[in-house]
Amino acid sequence: MDGKLNEHLINVNGWDGRFMSAKVLALLPGPDGDSRQGADATREKLLAATHALLVERGGGQISVNDICARAEVNVAMVKYCFGGKSGMMQALIDRISRGFIADLQRLDALRLPPSERLIRHVSAIIKGYVRYPYINRLINEQLLSADPEGVSHFSRTYAVPMRDWYARLLEEGSALGEFRTVDPVLFFFTTLGMAEFFFTAQPLMRAAFSRGETDSATLGRFTRHVTAMLIGGLSSNSRPRA
Repeated sequence: MDGKLNEHLINVNGWDGRFMSAKVLALLPGPDGDSRQGADATREKLLAATHALLVERGGGQISVNDICARAEVNVAMVKYCFGGKSGMMQALIDRISRGFIADLQRLDALRLPPSERLIRHVSAIIKGYVRYPYINRLINEQLLSADPEGVSHFSRTYAVPMRDWYARLLEEGSALGEFRTVDPVLFFFTTLGMAEFFFTAQPLMRAAFSRGETDSATLGRFTRHVTAMLIGGLSSNSRPRA
């Protein structure tokens, strides 16, 4: 397993070796085509500026004025394009979530064995947290403040498709004798939860365990660790105690 995993470890070169204080090296993946004009172009500028500021500030609070100053657009355009700041943040989450789901579809197209797809998936998750270190804080803030329809929207566009992908992967692995039977909902929370806490608890890593900034070597070790825990726990030879 280690040989396969090493081939797919994330590459964080260019991030100054530190994901929490990284420069913004790439804008958000946009919709198909680049011929955006008028309000569409302004919308993209606002989303890119929001992404850049959230990365720079580690997911901390940013104001509409800050975003518009970075995007070089009038403050009134936030309401015009998104209905307000909350709508803009939701649009950012939607954009990132669509990218995550598209990654799963591309991974399925490779038609690799279940264990190999899981290895690549874990690497992609951690790479996603490097690129969007603010994503879980932003999601949690939006979920806590959202109305029932807002929560339902996030469920439909991200949580349920991700759970369904895990269900298919686990079922296929079980049919091949690679994996034991596992609840895909619990697996969803287990897999994302391990990655989420590692990134959101970086201050604890530094204060409690005297670790410096997380560099590419540490990210590689963490990727191998998470993958080994998941593959080992899914093994058909692994049976939890009742």
